Amino acid sequence: MDPRVLRRKIIRTASGCFHKNGIKATSMNSISEALHISKRTLYQVFLSKSELLEACVSFQIEKSRKQIEEKCRTLNCLEAIVYLNYQTYALSGILSADFCREIVKYPEALALFSREYREPLHEKCASLFREAQQKKLIQLESNFELAFMFFENTLLYALFAPYEEPKRALTYSNAVLTYLAGVCTAEGRTELHRMAASGELQPAG
Repeated sequence: MDPRVLRRKIIRTASGCFHKNGIKATSMNSISEALHISKRTLYQVFLSKSELLEACVSFQIEKSRKQIEEKCRTLNCLEAIVYLNYQTYALSGILSADFCREIVKYPEALALFSREYREPLHEKCASLFREAQQKKLIQLESNFELAFMFFENTLLYALFAPYEEPKRALTYSNAVLTYLAGVCTAEGRTELHRMAASGELQPAG
């Protein structure tokens, strides 16, 4: 098999294992069995589980980031803010609770997530927020950093909420829309109401 094809196959399979079962419960042996390849072959491509985990995180980040960039080109600034938050929920929603708890034990992977996903996401959302203010959809006195902090903390709460989908997704989407309604102008709230009524943007849980 072509080395590049094998690498991609390993990353896709390992990503599914990590996300479904958590990091600790996923061994290199279980990944090799899922792939029907030897552990030796697996270690020839990735020297350690940590290295493989970083590759998996990078893969998921790139996939989600491309989806966000492509979709946001077709949306207005307020729609894009909502979509960006919903897509972040969708990415986080494929992770098991164990994965979310255990990722903090892998500082390299966590730093990669922050550098390649959270920081660009923060910049993109800040740009959209400013644009919405310029277009009089969001109040000029509204503080973006407080908004972003609210979105992040609400996401963490939703991920560990003691109930199943679709209630978690509904809780998150309602929180995002309610917060935005509070910082929007009358024109912005009208646009939010239109989006909510049409159902064109929904969090994927």
